[in-house]
Amino acid sequence: MKPFRIILCDMNKSVTQLWKSFIQEAATKNPNLVFIYNDSFEALIDHLKVDTVKNHAKTYSVVSPGNSFGYLGGGFDLALYKYFGGAPFEKWFRRQLDNEYKPVGSITTVDLQNCKEQNLNPTRDGLGYIIHCPTMITPNGPIFNPSEPMKTGVEPVFDATWNALRYAPDDTDAIILSGLCTGYAAVPEALSCKSMIFAIRLYLCDGLLSSEMKNILIMHFLGYPYPAYFPKECKEEAERVGISLENLHAFNALCDPIDWILPPHLIIE
Repeated sequence: MKPFRIILCDMNKSVTQLWKSFIQEAATKNPNLVFIYNDSFEALIDHLKVDTVKNHAKTYSVVSPGNSFGYLGGGFDLALYKYFGGAPFEKWFRRQLDNEYKPVGSITTVDLQNCKEQNLNPTRDGLGYIIHCPTMITPNGPIFNPSEPMKTGVEPVFDATWNALRYAPDDTDAIILSGLCTGYAAVPEALSCKSMIFAIRLYLCDGLLSSEMKNILIMHFLGYPYPAYFPKECKEEAERVGISLENLHAFNALCDPIDWILPPHLIIE
């Protein structure tokens, strides 16, 4: 997996506080690893311009978590709409998506360097890509159903975060994400933040866990444990790295702490 800085930005203070509560101190204390910022997208960019952290990013990818048709009319997408040039930019952006339906959870990377519109300058401030990762088809109403919190809350947020991290462009130095599905989608903030941070922490275990072990942890976090997909080698690996099989088998993402299945020491320093 590609090593890059992960920047979490949201104007909602409770979201940024929840992010911090779900991620261990090693990550929050190292701004080159995970940086959490409580303010607007534009304020974040202003902050990054004067960022004095060594080896700070040169090329940023920012995640657009909105709808399947690429309209930038609400939530974090509205901040992108205003920052990059309003209606003319939205029109250009949707053309990059071929003006067509993109399924929820899919990934389409828009290279901002391809924008030749004279009245637009989207590549300023090191912003190289927008990763379009729709979390709803249209903003008709909430996607969250309290009777199915795993399927309509945990799963879509984890999938969007994981896909954005896994499929960011190779030259990405830092990726910017907002709180996913906490607006129109109405996923409870605690559920969204927990799902995002699990995806981030698991991503940061690169080199510390095998791909198969990551698969096992994802199965159990999402509530799809399947014994036939749990090879003996992974049971041995779990014991070796300090993952409790008892906790893993009993894990419930709705109420159990992430540390039960992903110990704090499992993170790249």
